[in-house]
Formats: sequence, C-alpha cells, structure tokens
Amino acid sequence: MSEVSVIVPIYNQREMLPATLGSLIRQDFADLEIVAVDDASTDGGAQRACEILSRGGRNYKLIRLGKNVGCSSARNRGLRESSGRYVLFFDGDDMAETGFISALHASITENGGDFASCGYKTHDPLSGEVKDFPLVVPEGLSMEEVLELRILNKLDIPHCATLYRKDFLTGSAIAYKDGCSAGEDVEFLIKVLCRANKCSFVPDCLYIYVQHEAMGSRAEIKNRKKKIERYLHHTEAHFREAEYIRRNASGKRPRLLAEDMLLPLAYLRLLSYFAMSGQRERFDALLSSKDIRRAILKSRGAFFIKPEVFLRGCAALLLPSLYYSKYSGYAGR
Repeated sequence: MSEVSVIVPIYNQREMLPATLGSLIRQDFADLEIVAVDDASTDGGAQRACEILSRGGRNYKLIRLGKNVGCSSARNRGLRESSGRYVLFFDGDDMAETGFISALHASITENGGDFASCGYKTHDPLSGEVKDFPLVVPEGLSMEEVLELRILNKLDIPHCATLYRKDFLTGSAIAYKDGCSAGEDVEFLIKVLCRANKCSFVPDCLYIYVQHEAMGSRAEIKNRKKKIERYLHHTEAHFREAEYIRRNASGKRPRLLAEDMLLPLAYLRLLSYFAMSGQRERFDALLSSKDIRRAILKSRGAFFIKPEVFLRGCAALLLPSLYYSKYSGYAGR
C-alpha cells in the first residue's frame, strides 16, 4: 500500500508522456504510486508509458483497457485499482512542480480534511507564456460557503490540483459519470463539496496545465457534430449537479441555488442543444411543458446573483423562434 496514488488516464498522448510521467517520477514525495490507465491508445502510448515507468524507480501500475471508454471511466478504473491512502487525478498531458504532492500531502494531513487543493499555472509551449493562478480562499469559510462560491463560479478549485482521501471518495460513492466527456470535472468536484466535512488550500501554483492544440478544452473542434455532443454532455452534467446538490447539500442556500440557477440553466442549455441539432419539434415540446416553464421562471429567484440566466429564460419563453434561430447556427461549450 502506498501513501499517495496518482491516477493518469492516457489516450494517444505518446509524445507528451516523457514530460508528464517524468514530472511525477521527479516528485520529492517518497511514498508514491503512479497508476497509468491506457484507454486503448492507437499511437503506442501504452508501450511508451511502460518504458518510462519501468526505469523511473517508482511503484507503478499500468492498466491497459481493451477498448476506448473515455477519460471518466478510465479514471474510475484507476481509482478502483489504486492502493494509496490518498489519490490524485492527473491529466496525461500536464506537468507539476517537484514539490506538488508534498505540499498537498502536508496540507491534508496537517488539517485533517477530506481534500486539499493548490493553485496552478498555464504554460503555452509555442509562445513560452506562463500564467500563474494562485488559489486564494478567504479563511474561515464553511464547506457550505465553499460550495456556494463554486456554484457561482467565484472559486476555481483546480480538479487535477487536488488530493483526496480515498476512503472519503469510496465511502461517499463519489465517482465520475461513465461516458461523460464534458463537464465531468466540475460535476465530480460538486459531489466532493457536497459531502466533504473539511478541506484545505495551498495558494502556491504547483500544477502546470500545458496548453496545446490537442486539448479538448482548447482545440477548435472542426466536427460540428462532436462539438454539439460535448455541449449535450456538459448540459447533462448540469442536470446531475443540480439534482445532487438538492439531495445532498447540507445547507439551504446551495439547494436554493440549484433550484433557482443551475436547473433553469440546464433546461435553457437543453433548449439550445435542440436548436443546435435541428430538433425543432423537441424544442417546442420542451418549451410547451408547464413544469419546464415554471422551472425556467424560478431563475428570477437568483436574478440579483445571476441576472443573465433569468434574462436568457425570458428570451426563450417570450421569443422562442428568435432563441431557436440564435442557437441553431451555434455550437458551444
């Protein structure tokens, strides 16, 4: 059994693996296990990972999946097979400073929390530009307040810059949604914030997001169908987040935000998806439902927090043809 397991899903990232796995091998934290999950790569990535890890001097597991299942399922598999007391999810094309894991481990053990997060930086290899994003959080916040800030997008907790107690995740049945390819990171974090009793934050920028053209979050997806599919996955994640908060958040205010902001936004995104994919009949059917219209109008309860959701809802309810036309030629996140 290791103290910390780092779970790294890999899919056709062969050329990036020396930098990614190398940054983990060079960590100054001793009791570390690297769990690489190859998601049926077709570029020889599994063999490259095996070569790097076998001579890296670290405990490791290399899991080879027989078919491509997506990042969410690959992470879940890695979590199940990891041996660490603590776990961390690491993207297969990123890097970290040498003291990354040590800092998070010190924070979570000293504070006795369910998770610890740190700041991050972005690095563009083409331009050489590096931007720092320290994780500055007001002291003394309750978990309810942390959840509220995350719901309102006022607190950016980097998913891959977070160390979790494994028994907290498994005991709370927290996992990624299998098959989800967009919005899965925020959904996972929302579940964590609903269930956690205590957390801690390290302001230092220790995780390095490497920006490149292959990134799903950065690349211009030329295939419109794929882009619309990602939008749908993101929308479905919004519905699941709202429902999870309503059922599991301990505080009243996060549950109100789920009903008055997240759920109306999810329905508006679903309307937008129907427009993007040319499904006018389903668009009209959804909009004709009294229950759906009432749900959208509940966004007035969050008007002074997120007025754009209520205004977008008014546009959909009062000017449906214009709303449909606006989104029929659009494909977004």
